[in-house]
Amino acid sequence: MAHFAVPVVSRWQIEELRNRSGEVSFDLEITKTRVAYRGGVARFVYSGIEYEFDLEELPGVDEESCEVYALIGGEWRELSIAAERFYKLCVFKRGWAPTLMIDGVTMHSVLENPLVVTARKIERIWGRVFECCTGLGYTAIEALRRGARHVVTVEVDPHVLLLASFNPYSRGLWTPAVDTVVGDCYSFVNSLRDSSFDYIIHDPPRLSHATQRLYSEALYREFYRILRRGGGIFHYVSQSGAKYRGLNPYRGVAERLRRVGFVVEKVKVGYGIYGRRR
Repeated sequence: MAHFAVPVVSRWQIEELRNRSGEVSFDLEITKTRVAYRGGVARFVYSGIEYEFDLEELPGVDEESCEVYALIGGEWRELSIAAERFYKLCVFKRGWAPTLMIDGVTMHSVLENPLVVTARKIERIWGRVFECCTGLGYTAIEALRRGARHVVTVEVDPHVLLLASFNPYSRGLWTPAVDTVVGDCYSFVNSLRDSSFDYIIHDPPRLSHATQRLYSEALYREFYRILRRGGGIFHYVSQSGAKYRGLNPYRGVAERLRRVGFVVEKVKVGYGIYGRRR
């Protein structure tokens, strides 16, 4: 799978196009592109390709719209997939990276730019990194930005990666420094050599959207095995159930990490747990 550099917009850019703005972003505010209008047709060049479309064919949006659209085959198409579950990209504030939604549940915070949240997850990173649960790739991309030498990242759901392939903020996944594997993390990690990584990022969905194996002691034991001595791990922990049911989602994860040998160095409430291999 490769990244598709096609024009992508959300409601803010659609409103600008309707108002015939001379400059519009077709990568969700990363860059600006000059747009020419003649009659009811808009024309522009993006990523070296000439595009034109009828303004009347723009998607209908309002101030509550969060959907993201790509210009594919001359048509604006919502970046969503209806399969066993319903997937779509959403932008909740102008200039923010898209959030992944699955069956109406957001996989990122809607209170902050997902990139800001991701940056706070990675306080320590180095060397060769293994990531379980790629998602839209924000964590793997941030790991490289923070100095990781190489990232191997695993995503079980090809629908998620397909949406990422159209997301301008996921472009960094398609670089030589990242190996993206489509498959089950638990099965894949068993094939890896002992002590082959310096750092692990485990960024699973909330438990209601993940298999039990992603939070299992058996998986943590494999993580311990593939880390070099002194290597680190960050385990994202959702706070689902903490506020209204009085659950402590960190306690169980921390206990299982300790049982397989990790030294739990820091519990960062709202984000996750930092650990180290002895």
